[in-house]
Amino acid sequence: MGLSKRKIDDMTNEIVEFSGLGDYINMPVRTYSTGMMMRLAFSISTSVEADILLMDEWLSVGDAEFTEKAEKRMKEVVSGAGILVLASHSPDLIAKECNMVLHLEHGRITSLS
Repeated sequence: MGLSKRKIDDMTNEIVEFSGLGDYINMPVRTYSTGMMMRLAFSISTSVEADILLMDEWLSVGDAEFTEKAEKRMKEVVSGAGILVLASHSPDLIAKECNMVLHLEHGRITSLS
């Protein structure tokens, strides 16, 4: 992501705190459950500001408490980005988040609105 070691060190505590992994953060990642890995990956990937976001579906991870935190974080990340490219099968999500829509069928553009 092009970050310096110092910047990464500065971000680590916030990433660990957001993930909710607590003392498990010190365990080998190979021992993590899928849910723990998703929490950590989400926490890392949303801790860096981006001008352009490329998303395949909207992220939804973890239990109800973490999902609520993740939803709030996603809205902050999206609102801070200049461009969001979102691939989704959810017309409601696309209508809510996008101001331009490109429909594809079998890799071909079928409409642009």
